[in-house]
Amino acid sequence: MVTWTMRDTTGCIQRGEMPVSQIQKELLWFERQAVKKMKETGADHVLYGTKIYDNNDRLVTVQFCMQPMTDEEFYRLTGKARNVMIYALHNHRKSRYFLQKL
Repeated sequence: MVTWTMRDTTGCIQRGEMPVSQIQKELLWFERQAVKKMKETGADHVLYGTKIYDNNDRLVTVQFCMQPMTDEEFYRLTGKARNVMIYALHNHRKSRYFLQKL
């Protein structure tokens, strides 16, 4: 069993434990919701989950969320992450447009 939390921008909403075998199914559900959120908001990125590991590479907790972000927010948050697997969607249409403008 692994602990999990479900967060929004204001903090923790729910928490509990789940079998490790259930994690991928939940992440897939959140990924599908993130697609909808990206279409609604036009965000550069939508963070929908993280897996946090201890120093021995053992999975400690999984966090589920739905956070639309700008490039700056995303890189500020993920640039500091250690022992973390980040799950996010990235708006490639925007980045291609940005690269074409350069």
